[in-house]
Amino acid sequence: MKKLLLAGVALLVTANIAAARDITIAQSSDLRSNNPGVNRDGNTDGVILHIVEGLVGYNNAGEVKPLLAESVDVSADGLTYTFKLRKDVKFHNGKPLTAEDVAWNWTRYLKPETKWTCLNDFAEGGAAHVTGVKATDAFTVEITLEKPSAVFLGLMSRPECGYTGMISPESVAADGSFVKPIGTGPFQWDEWKKGEYIRLAKFADYVSPANDGKPDGMVGSKRPLADGIKFMVIPDASTVKAGLESGVLDTAEISPDLIPEFKTNDKMQLIVARNNGKNLFYIQTRDKVLSNPGVRRAMAMALDLDELVAAASNGTGEANGSMVSQDSVYFDETQKKRPAYDIEAAKKELEAAGYKGEPISIIANKRGNVPSFPAAVMAQAMMQQAGLNVQIEVLDYATQVDRRRSGNYQVISQSVAPRLDPALMYAFYVGNKDKNASLMWDDPKAIELMKAAYVEADQTKRQKIFDEFHELMLKEMPGIFLYDMVDVWGATKKLKGQPVWQSNARLWEVSVDN
Repeated sequence: MKKLLLAGVALLVTANIAAARDITIAQSSDLRSNNPGVNRDGNTDGVILHIVEGLVGYNNAGEVKPLLAESVDVSADGLTYTFKLRKDVKFHNGKPLTAEDVAWNWTRYLKPETKWTCLNDFAEGGAAHVTGVKATDAFTVEITLEKPSAVFLGLMSRPECGYTGMISPESVAADGSFVKPIGTGPFQWDEWKKGEYIRLAKFADYVSPANDGKPDGMVGSKRPLADGIKFMVIPDASTVKAGLESGVLDTAEISPDLIPEFKTNDKMQLIVARNNGKNLFYIQTRDKVLSNPGVRRAMAMALDLDELVAAASNGTGEANGSMVSQDSVYFDETQKKRPAYDIEAAKKELEAAGYKGEPISIIANKRGNVPSFPAAVMAQAMMQQAGLNVQIEVLDYATQVDRRRSGNYQVISQSVAPRLDPALMYAFYVGNKDKNASLMWDDPKAIELMKAAYVEADQTKRQKIFDEFHELMLKEMPGIFLYDMVDVWGATKKLKGQPVWQSNARLWEVSVDN
């Protein structure tokens, strides 16, 4: 391990000398592909975010706003979306973005041979089946849907989709093979030394969308303030820590147990940013014991959620019993409701439910960047005070995922990646468990409300749907939501700006002092 650590630091020093004015960042694994939305993972999404842009993108509040589009109009029947393109957008090859380019991109994404991750969402039978894309003039595009969809724009904006990023047709060779991403983002593709680093160069001709001078999710001010970005592939946490302390790394995600050390280090800064992901106890509602809502409600009542979250998050999290993020435009007073901590009430619920001390197992993993295990330990102690016979089963992460997907569990302590539209978050948990064993809740009313949220576009009406959903969840308790995920990053004091958003590196409007 020591040899690996020294080798890693030596590589970092070399990289830092080679590009002194780049922002140098560590990520745990290499890029899977530079083809947007194809063969992707979280680290890949973070790189692609800087290179390509979609017609629209999410802001901090989870609202979809114009990005490459100047405006978006929806027909009265909800079937036709008209995108007026900005006229100041250039691809990295210097050519202007036109409506024909948008039509070419969408046609390519919808071809099965492209292997786009999100094809099923926009193909026949998907949540937003696209039936037509056409350029009506040089800067206007019409996209038609089979039926109204309130999540069409949100689906387009997801990291999993490569943000439905617009690339120049020159990104693809004459034979249809992908060459490199020629996008419109603030940074452009430069170099990939597999297993070592990916470098992006500043796009000097980049123009931000209309903004108030501040970064705002995927939109807002997006100036590239550094000469480039070097994403170093460093899977070893000790090497990351050493790189940050030596200054050859400018920023990186760190383990939460390093928070006290980074708080007191006068050469470092601690960066804590809440995102829309969720930490929760996922309950198997078809389990013999846990199929009784009274037992599930008792489990929730037994938790001093504020104390549990403070301990599990190293003081960085804030309790939130809703599926809706605290930063969402849809997080209102109803969403703030959660079961009151009440041990005696929990005991009465268990007695009324006929609970006789049957064992309940919480599956957890010990990955350092998630609270799976510490949350389970705290919950075990609290639930036992109410008379619940709770045990903990520790598994590796891959096995835990397999158990959830197969439905073979009672309770799983897990974290779920950000999904900015509440309806898309619901879809991860709610639906037909006979067709998809990984789902948590198959209550008919919950499914009905989720489907309604996929169709209803009016914000006020959607709020009512989300509030009704939350009230039903509090009654049935198909899972216990603990708190919104928290990104914990370290950086040198020379770094200026916010380098992380929704668990992705976001390095526009970020600079490093020489």
